[in-house]
Amino acid sequence: MQKYIKYLLIVIFILIAVVVGNNLIRDPDVMYELRGRYKTSSDGQTYLVIEDDNGGKCGLLLVDKIEWSHGINNKGKVEPGVHDIECGTGFAVNVREGTTYYLNYWGP
Repeated sequence: MQKYIKYLLIVIFILIAVVVGNNLIRDPDVMYELRGRYKTSSDGQTYLVIEDDNGGKCGLLLVDKIEWSHGINNKGKVEPGVHDIECGTGFAVNVREGTTYYLNYWGP
């Protein structure tokens, strides 16, 4: 019985270490949300960075029904507000004024 308790305590310790470690490496100036994260831009302009192209086999990557010409992981200047993102599936994200929004999640 003590052997199982010992292993259980080791597993619990590892899980706690992983959770604490993930939170310590996060940028404190970044706000996280379901579809990605946003951070105040260095020049006060508003940008969108698409870090994930929904697997890459979804066809054209569209922002507001226009092909995204900046590619993956490149910053593109956008107007503040809600933008429709499409690539196989679609959804809207709100890009706040003076921030860079990093889109990285296409799931439900």
